[in-house]
Amino acid sequence: MITAAGYTLSERLARAHAFAAAGRRLVAAIQESAGDPADAIRLLMPLTQWVPPNLPGTGPLQSVSQDVQDLAASNLRCAACAALARATVRYQPLSYQDAFSLRQMVCATIAAEAQRCADAGRDASYQALRNLVAAVGLDLAVRGSSLPLLVEVVTAVSMPSLAEAWTLYQDTAREPQLVASTGATHPLFLPLAFQALAF
Repeated sequence: MITAAGYTLSERLARAHAFAAAGRRLVAAIQESAGDPADAIRLLMPLTQWVPPNLPGTGPLQSVSQDVQDLAASNLRCAACAALARATVRYQPLSYQDAFSLRQMVCATIAAEAQRCADAGRDASYQALRNLVAAVGLDLAVRGSSLPLLVEVVTAVSMPSLAEAWTLYQDTAREPQLVASTGATHPLFLPLAFQALAF
């Protein structure tokens, strides 16, 4: 059977599948280009929320074009949500708070796309994304539960990072981690107040 566009139904389905596969390859390439899972998450987040502006005009042609654009954007966002979930699995949170904040951010982002799919009547996509939210939320909750808390450390005078690492942990090997978490401009002068891992 030939459709109005001049393609058979099977040809149109093949083109649709090829387009969806291209979206998955695009987000996979973005994910693989990031050496660190945190970078992959940062790069994928804007794609999961991308909504193009409405097309100008009125009438049947504009309506069909808008539907096609909306479906293309949704396909890209769904692929980005799946890649975001994979990057989240690879990410190693440093603290309970880190895992909790990432869980809140990623789950809210995927849930927002699930709601868009539900509003558009794409029930299968909605259910798949809701399952993804549950899986990501459970994974980060379990991994985060065994991580140390970030605590506020207040000192009377600025301490060198090696001395502070020994004071807090009795382990100078954790000095680079302490410098990174405090954001100190120089390791000889830590701030008077900073956050550090509890153990």
